[in-house]
This record gives sequence, structure tokens and C-alpha cells, in this order.
Amino acid sequence: MPSTHEGFLLLTFRSKMQRQKYRQHKEILNRMIVSNSTPLIAFARIGELALLQKIVEHVLIPEAVWWEVTGAGNRLGVEEIRNASWVEVRTVRTIPPEIIPLLDMGETEAIALAEEITASELLLDERAARAIATARGLNIIGTAGLLARAKQQGLITLVRPFLERMQIRGIRYSRQFVEGFLKELGE
Repeated sequence: MPSTHEGFLLLTFRSKMQRQKYRQHKEILNRMIVSNSTPLIAFARIGELALLQKIVEHVLIPEAVWWEVTGAGNRLGVEEIRNASWVEVRTVRTIPPEIIPLLDMGETEAIALAEEITASELLLDERAARAIATARGLNIIGTAGLLARAKQQGLITLVRPFLERMQIRGIRYSRQFVEGFLKELGE
């Protein structure tokens, strides 16, 4: 049986751990990030979901994105995404009707979810969807931007190899975009 002093230390330790967990949870909630399918697919196809998790920690996706990403059962990375505890699926309550005819359902729901929860960032690559999200006041970042952030955080040394591997695995970026982006990064 612990002494009074040991009991006090144990309660203090437990309380400190609970506060730390609460602060971590609160920090994640303050950094609510919503993703469309392409960033998840791009990182999954090159076997770098762990890197994506290090960059974003936790990501929310609408149901339509979940089905786009996991619907093709044998596609590279699908099983890893299904098992990723840091990817949380959310139901969108309201979809702005004016964007439905302009985008696919995953992009539409991603924008709607980002607006609903006042997301800190929306992970989005497609040009039309980015234009609409920007016009609606959302803070967007794409897959290439996430790689640049990883480089800035010291998680990777070069962006080029990741973009090249993504392109080999079917993620499409124009040569002009890639070269311009890498030039901005000094690569």
C-alpha cells in the first residue's frame, strides 16, 4: 500500500498525464485538417503514409473521399489507409448546392466538411476544386505543398524524389508545374 506521499505523487503524475493528453487532443482539434482523396492516394501509392501522418498528425475525410480512396480493394496503399487510425471519416451535414455540378463528390464533400468544421487546412490538388475552395475562403495546400512542408520540418531532404515516385505511380503533375515548384525550393 503506498504511503500518503507516494499516493500524492501518483495522483500528481496521473493528473499531469491527463493534462498532457488533453493538450495534445486540443492541439489536434485546433489543427483540423480535411483531405480530398488525391493527397492520401499519392502518399499511399509510394508507401509514404507514415510521412503524411508525420506532416499532418490527424486528418478528417468525408465519406465520399473514404469510398474513393478505399473502394478499389487491391489498389496500392488501400489497406494501409483503411487501417490508419489517424484518418477519421466524418459525415457531411450540408453540401452547398452551387458546387455540386462543378466538382466530383469527393471534392464537393471535402470542401463542405472543411467549411462545416472551420478546418485549418484543406488538402486538395485538383485545379478547379482549389479555385472554388480558395474563392470560398478556405486555406488549401496540395500534395506538393505537403512535401515542401516536410522538407521545411526536416522530415525529408529533397522533394524531387517523392514527386517523381508519385508520377511513376500515376499521380499526374505537369512537367512545367514540377520544374517551377522545385526551382522555388532550390532543387
